Amino acid sequence: MTFKPSGIDTDFASPADWARLYRLRGIQVVPAFMPGEVKKGVSWKRPLLKSWTEFQENLVPDEVFNPWYGPGGQYSTRPNMGIITGRASNNLFVIDLDYHKVAAAAQWWQGLMAVHNNGMELETVEQVTGGGGSQKLFVGPPGWTPPTNKTPIGVDIRGQGGFAMLAPSMHESGRAYEWLEGYSPDDIPVTMAPDWLIEAVDNLVREHGGGSTSSSKPNGAGPQGTYDAFGNQTDGREEKMLRMVWRCIVKWHRENPIRPSDAESAARCAREYEAYERGVTPRATGASKGEALDQEGRGPAEWGRKWRYAMKQWDGKVAEDARKPDPNPEDAPKSSYSDFTDEFAKERVDPETGAPLGLIQSDVEFTKGFKPPDYLIDGMIQKGYLYSLTGPTGHGKTPTAMLMGSRVARGVPFHGKPVTQGGVLFLAGENPDDIRARYIAMADHEGFAIGSVPFHFIEGVIDISAQMALIEAGAAKIPNLSLVIVDTDQAYFLGDEGNSNEQRKWFAKVLRRLLKLPGNPTVLVNCHPVKNAGKDNLVPIGGSSFLNEVDGNITCWAEDRTTTIQPHGTKWRGVPFEGVAFELRTVTTDKLMDSKGRPIPSVMAFEISEEGAARRASVAEEDDKSVLRMIHRDKRASLVSIAKALGWFWPDGSTPSKSKVQRVIDRLKASKLVYNHHGGKHRVTKKGCKIIGEKWDADGDD
Repeated sequence: MTFKPSGIDTDFASPADWARLYRLRGIQVVPAFMPGEVKKGVSWKRPLLKSWTEFQENLVPDEVFNPWYGPGGQYSTRPNMGIITGRASNNLFVIDLDYHKVAAAAQWWQGLMAVHNNGMELETVEQVTGGGGSQKLFVGPPGWTPPTNKTPIGVDIRGQGGFAMLAPSMHESGRAYEWLEGYSPDDIPVTMAPDWLIEAVDNLVREHGGGSTSSSKPNGAGPQGTYDAFGNQTDGREEKMLRMVWRCIVKWHRENPIRPSDAESAARCAREYEAYERGVTPRATGASKGEALDQEGRGPAEWGRKWRYAMKQWDGKVAEDARKPDPNPEDAPKSSYSDFTDEFAKERVDPETGAPLGLIQSDVEFTKGFKPPDYLIDGMIQKGYLYSLTGPTGHGKTPTAMLMGSRVARGVPFHGKPVTQGGVLFLAGENPDDIRARYIAMADHEGFAIGSVPFHFIEGVIDISAQMALIEAGAAKIPNLSLVIVDTDQAYFLGDEGNSNEQRKWFAKVLRRLLKLPGNPTVLVNCHPVKNAGKDNLVPIGGSSFLNEVDGNITCWAEDRTTTIQPHGTKWRGVPFEGVAFELRTVTTDKLMDSKGRPIPSVMAFEISEEGAARRASVAEEDDKSVLRMIHRDKRASLVSIAKALGWFWPDGSTPSKSKVQRVIDRLKASKLVYNHHGGKHRVTKKGCKIIGEKWDADGDD
């Protein structure tokens, strides 16, 4: 589901507004005590309810919520509120870090980031407590019950049955709980916790006590289990699952000790789970077998988690067990490790005579292998090359790639450059419904009929490596397949650690196999950059390990709805092209309507000249100065007040465009012309004051 802003103005939100926002995000929000409303020695950080056990499983119905926070509701003006964590909030849990009190809390968290995430922060919803601590919100995977516990190292977990205060609650210190700017539930979705974080939480509970984790055994499960009339196991499956996963992986290692790729591992995991599922029966009814087993913590989600955990020990404990005699050699699994062969194992021949070439070649033999560049888009994109198109979310990767695809499919010049016409295959993994809408809008504005051009799609995420045979069979039916677009790398990456350089390298090798599809097409992969990437650091996640496997990295950076694509300076095979600019324009068409007949807006990329880009840059510069002046004059200016004062509204003419103001402020912050101030407001720096010709006031501007 696409994440959309709530429409609630958080700059001026009332407690009832905040409660409605939380409920919109699937958070079980309930009223809470205020400091001073409880007896001495009794915690005020708890729900203002006689009992809250009944609210720990499902989101409360409107009949309960509206009397609390609806118009004139009992608690509509009470700032203190909180979340009941766990199943009632879509399996959401809170990691509470008391950095300011216990140094060990920072060491625990920073250690996890250093080991598992290249020292980078996980991007998720986060608030600063009134006491000065940090609370990070995550969603637990299906089949895992987040625990609730307190530890002596300043790290507390609020999971199933737990409770945590939420902004704008007041703390006994007199300060309010506040969301970090840009990290509120209205700015970004709550992140699904990666497996390594789940394991760290489970280990924390095992070491310090607390609620149950996914590894706890079900009550009443005997060591041998119980069986139904058909011989299917109905209990005691936890140990059986663990044994089966380990046995499968150890047998795989015995046949081929070379570590398989992540794609191969994911495909093998799915096949082995199917065999496991056939032999067990869930206790729950009314759902599919896999869903029922997931609810019990013994379905495909838990199988996958155990599989990935065991695979991490491939060169350790797995290898040790694999050296022992196989007790069941007759049913050892057959390895599929044949996807990537040594490039030097291929026989090299003279291109003119076909005669085999030796390992060492003369200059004459060597230079016979030269192939002149063959362009798909003249002077820009070569045929049979793998390119990454790297840019942050919202900077125009998808509309630019789709425009390129439509021009190739029709043989129409791309930004004035001749194009070799051919078939296009688009892998719509990140958001197929959004791609459908964009394609309908693009066809209308580009002036071609749907069905008249060789533009084809694969809908949803697939395991590219495991499905390669089917992809090849389908691609063979596309005449002169010339371009494959993958949207996006993150959608199709099936590894368990998105920031693992080794896993990203193998994923890039999987993508290179698409170059061997019938027609030897060019492959363009829309990539997300490393965290906190700037204009000069647009490198795909995985860094050099990923880049080493591609032929060129095209960067995509937008400023005020003008996006520019250009070759990355350190990774480009061939002659680089000059950057070209596009306008990211919101469009509508009578062919794209919602269920009530209203036009659905979509974003398209439109080519603009260097002169046009320069004019837009000049306009953006004036917008920057206008916002600088507004912030300098009114130290309490909000996004809404600035948008109204500058006449920036949505197409309806009445809704202030907070997003445009925010984009400008983000630019100003990046250029160090403004900085964050208390309460989510901003102040102009000395540099910013100089640009607008105003005197910097140490008291007013600092």
